Amino acid sequence: MKNQDSLFVVFCLCLTIGIVAVYGVLVGHFNGHQKYEIQISALNKKVEKEQFNNSLLSYQLKDFQQTVAQVLPDNKTLQAKFEVSNLASAVRSPASESAIDLSPIIFERAKKYFTQQSYDKAIKEFNNLLDKYPLSSHGVEAHFFIAESYFLKKDFRNSLATIDDMVTQYPDNDLTGFILLRMGQISEINNQVDEASEVYNTVLKNFKNEDLRKQARKLAQSVEFK
Repeated sequence: MKNQDSLFVVFCLCLTIGIVAVYGVLVGHFNGHQKYEIQISALNKKVEKEQFNNSLLSYQLKDFQQTVAQVLPDNKTLQAKFEVSNLASAVRSPASESAIDLSPIIFERAKKYFTQQSYDKAIKEFNNLLDKYPLSSHGVEAHFFIAESYFLKKDFRNSLATIDDMVTQYPDNDLTGFILLRMGQISEINNQVDEASEVYNTVLKNFKNEDLRKQARKLAQSVEFK
């Protein structure tokens, strides 16, 4: 009887050990499976992120191409060469504004406002050009139209401030000479005849443009009779 009990106890222990071993194997299997699921989920998120980045880059490139098309000449061969070289740099830095100079577009829009006598809009656009493209070839013209817009608005204080900037930055440019004539006229409006005469004579001495000199001479002569 005792032998039977002993055998039963041994059998139970073996059965328990077997069950524990099987349980351990199953737990390890399912834990490993869960680990793989987490890894797969992380990879899927990474792929989705890459797809989003690629879509964003594609959109930026299309927007860039549309901008290029607005400022390129009609010559298709030149346009193709331009797109190849500049789109390559856009891929490296799609958010960069330095890849292309949009100042001609802004300048034409601002000049259109000036022609329409929408001086406030013109001033805003010309200042926008100067802020974004301080080294633009249209810089002196932008200053000129800003000063002229303020003059036509009878905002003489801001007109004079812009004229001072032109004299500092573009002392030898003919447009500076022409806008100095406005400075003389502002002096006349303020009954500062001597100052106006001095401005006109300064233009006569320092500029060689015949049309400019002709206007300065005419204004200087008119001041003499006041």
